[in-house]
Amino acid sequence: MTTENWLTLLGILGSAAVGYSVKYIFDKKAQFSSQNAEIKRQMYQEYVNFIIDFFDRSKPEKKAGKSVSEMYAFYRKCVLYASPEVIDAYAESMQYFYKNEQMSTNLDGYKAMIYLARVFKHMRRDIGLSNHGLGDDGEKVFRAILTDY
Repeated sequence: MTTENWLTLLGILGSAAVGYSVKYIFDKKAQFSSQNAEIKRQMYQEYVNFIIDFFDRSKPEKKAGKSVSEMYAFYRKCVLYASPEVIDAYAESMQYFYKNEQMSTNLDGYKAMIYLARVFKHMRRDIGLSNHGLGDDGEKVFRAILTDY
């Protein structure tokens, strides 16, 4: 074999190694993204269920301590898997509830709904769903469960 043949062979093998490595990296990234999306969907579904159950008047009221612990459990997962927009919207809604709780004022139901709807809107966007037609803040997601919308 001549030097030219060896260089051609090394070029082919080198290209194959680089191609395999790149494909391996992309496959691992896609696998991680898929697993992350699955965890997000499950986490978001639990939060949506919690909020809708909170508005469901047919179910007996839950204890406040359990509700708070569920909110913190969601936030623990949220920090690891949610997009920055979801974390920010969730933090804004919680700050609104904290401030109103500390000031001992009546909660403005519409404003509270807007904060929760923003969280839902960002969750939907985070998992790739459209928010078209759901209002500026996604408030129309609550139309089905509010009797005085």
